[in-house]
Amino acid sequence: MRTKTFIFWILASVTIPLFSQKSKEDILMTIKDRNITLDEFERIYKKNNTNTAVEQQSVDEYLDLFVNFKLKVIAAEELGLDTTEAFIKEFNGYRKQLARPYMADKTEMERLVKEAYDRSLYDVHAGHIIVRCDMDASPADTAIAYAKAFRIHQRILNGEDFAAVARDASEDPTAKTNAGDLGYFTVFRMVYPLESAAYNTQPGKISLPFRSLYGYHVIKVHDKRPDIGTVKVAHIMVLTPQTMDSTQLKEARKKILQYYDSLKAGAAFEDIARKYSEDRGTAARGGELAPFGTGRMVPEFENAAFALKNPGDISGPVKTAFGWHIIKLLEHKGSEDFETMKPELQDMINKSDRAGIPRQVMLEKIKSDYHFKEYLENLKPFYRIVDSTYFTRGWSASKTSDLNEVMFTLDQDRYTQEQFAAFLEKEQGGKPMNIQVLVNRKYTQFVENSLIDYEESKLPGKYPDYKYLLQEYHDGILLFDLTDKMVWSKAIKDTAGLEEFYKKQKNQYMWGKRIEATIYTCRDKDVAALAMNMFEKAKGNVNKAGQVAETVRKEMNDTACITFTGGRFEAGDNEFTDSMDWQKDISGIYEKDGKAVFVVKESLLKPEPKTLDESRGLVTADYQNYLEKKWIEELRKKYPVHVNRELLSKVK
Repeated sequence: MRTKTFIFWILASVTIPLFSQKSKEDILMTIKDRNITLDEFERIYKKNNTNTAVEQQSVDEYLDLFVNFKLKVIAAEELGLDTTEAFIKEFNGYRKQLARPYMADKTEMERLVKEAYDRSLYDVHAGHIIVRCDMDASPADTAIAYAKAFRIHQRILNGEDFAAVARDASEDPTAKTNAGDLGYFTVFRMVYPLESAAYNTQPGKISLPFRSLYGYHVIKVHDKRPDIGTVKVAHIMVLTPQTMDSTQLKEARKKILQYYDSLKAGAAFEDIARKYSEDRGTAARGGELAPFGTGRMVPEFENAAFALKNPGDISGPVKTAFGWHIIKLLEHKGSEDFETMKPELQDMINKSDRAGIPRQVMLEKIKSDYHFKEYLENLKPFYRIVDSTYFTRGWSASKTSDLNEVMFTLDQDRYTQEQFAAFLEKEQGGKPMNIQVLVNRKYTQFVENSLIDYEESKLPGKYPDYKYLLQEYHDGILLFDLTDKMVWSKAIKDTAGLEEFYKKQKNQYMWGKRIEATIYTCRDKDVAALAMNMFEKAKGNVNKAGQVAETVRKEMNDTACITFTGGRFEAGDNEFTDSMDWQKDISGIYEKDGKAVFVVKESLLKPEPKTLDESRGLVTADYQNYLEKKWIEELRKKYPVHVNRELLSKVK
């Protein structure tokens, strides 16, 4: 079965080299009424030929391939294959993939990577107050949440203690016990808005209220210190769940002290961990944990781990909310340089909540480049027309039939209420929410999709390499689809044509000289010798293979001591038949994988044509080549080709 990867012979590389500039009017050839420039041929020729020296013969040979390619594409277009739903869907999929490298703001990504690295050099200790506000909240509820966050901010500015306000007003349940204290953390440990507020606020200061996916926040930065790096440790643990009574808690403490005494007396840490640690996920590894940095462990554990100075140092018993621990330092690593960290940081950005920022920057650039102008007053009718049926997929764009005002423009292109209504109808469904929030969100999606589509439509004019590559994929898909129809599938389905082709060509599919033989695999040389001796006595017996094998099995009292398989073999088919002298009836004994093997010749077969079933793969391939050759001949008659040979000689 052919694949589209195979047919894209002309798409050998996604990198298109730059060549010497030539006039766009240099027409190398015409096929029917279509002009093909020297630049197009030379670009594709050099893309698929890496030889530095260009010989005229190779150019002429490639010209034939190129002409055949173009003939097939023209035939496919005249059949309308580029207008089918299947083609459009597949081509648009490739177009999106090819456009992707051009549709992200690389400068912004570089800025985010550098920002993340700079932040990774420091740890921040901050406190946190949140007023919950879902992203689907109505404008009124959002305003109420913001007002509450602003009042909290003012209380702290007016002198109230941050911790006291956090216990009183924060909607994070843990604030009642920890006063909103987040401890020390570093880059990627918090949602991006909170991280940014923490790194951009001076120690001792509070931030303005800011929004995240979870609501409005106010933070206070307590401290900022150089990054303490990462540690790799092992631990021995005794669990102390909340269900333990005082007696059990005392027993747990007694256990950890016993383990600590054993370590001080010289016991191996790994042995104690494997045998006694109640963290069964790490006990089998001698208590070893994955490396961690600031903010990844509970503070008591983290502080004790980072307090250890040298690999091999062991802490005293450390109590956390989960139990007792003894910690051994295995490795402590400081910050790495920017170039080393860059790939990891970029990967983390792509997986974090800041991944969409380069896209948003690009969208703003598109708006600027194409003079985006919107008319938000024309969004308001949708707040009234869209209703709860939208969430059950019962809403129809026909409800907006009287609306056709412009919602926004890109250069001279106008995007109307009618188009937005069609988008809404296509996208309907989902979780019920405030209608105004829904409409605003869908409008944002509509705008962003339109911006992306508009920019993609401009890419061929901006980037010649994209334009050429897009055209090649367009032609490649057409070439595959039509070649499959005219050659590959036809050769498989046209059984009558295949049989007729075989009859005319069957002497090209010949068996070579063959031996008909039986290969015997024996338990050892003694079994092989016994069997070979019996063959000498059984000459002329047509059923000697089965009879001899059965006799040997009985003689040896072992049903598995000898097995055999027969067949017809050409040179190269089997190592044992290749090794024997075909003029003899029985081979010598060969040893392989502890077994003894010998071959018995039944007869020698003269060369003869293979049947169609025996040669179907080769016949089908040759028939496909025949069909393609005939098809090309027909296309060259149908579509006259005229080549400017003088211009062809300028290929360099």
